[in-house]
Amino acid sequence: MNYIPHVDTEGSSTMRINLKRTITVVAAGGLLLGAAACSEDDTSDATSGASSAAESGAAEASDAMSGSDSSESADASDAETEGAGSESEEGANTELTEGLQAAYDEAGGEQGAWGAVKSVERADGATLATFENGWAVENDSGEVTPLIGKIGETWANDGGLDNEVGLPTTPESGDAAQGWTQQFENGTISWMQDDEGNWDADIESGQ
Repeated sequence: MNYIPHVDTEGSSTMRINLKRTITVVAAGGLLLGAAACSEDDTSDATSGASSAAESGAAEASDAMSGSDSSESADASDAETEGAGSESEEGANTELTEGLQAAYDEAGGEQGAWGAVKSVERADGATLATFENGWAVENDSGEVTPLIGKIGETWANDGGLDNEVGLPTTPESGDAAQGWTQQFENGTISWMQDDEGNWDADIESGQ
């Protein structure tokens, strides 16, 4: 009688099922890991994209601000140079007449010897413009005469447009050795040294 060994088919089936489950679990785990990796990559890409977009936006904003700054700077300089309808921080009128504006531009404008416009006042057809470094007067005929230094300071402090010597008719002339003199409608103002070497204003009116 031939001996037929007993094969445990039930156990084999169980092993196959367990093996299949193991493979399925491993495969599922691989899918989960792959999905997680993809998710991390997507998140990284999204973060990188957002960062790049933010940096790009900041750069554009910076460029826009620079342009504004540039556009705003160009517009303020023009307004100050032209002096059209502008006012100083103190509220003083700084609008130059056409004749004063032409003389101001010829002197170099705000960057020139006269400096920035501080105020403009009018009386009896004459206009006085006060600058950082001097004054300029336009008479009713449109003639512009500058005043500078101590002579200009003396004239302005003693009444300006209402000064008894009247309006300036010529620029000052002279030198450090002889002093300086300026002609006005009704007299002269000089800046001279006395016998003791002290400098002072000498005003002669009634001419």
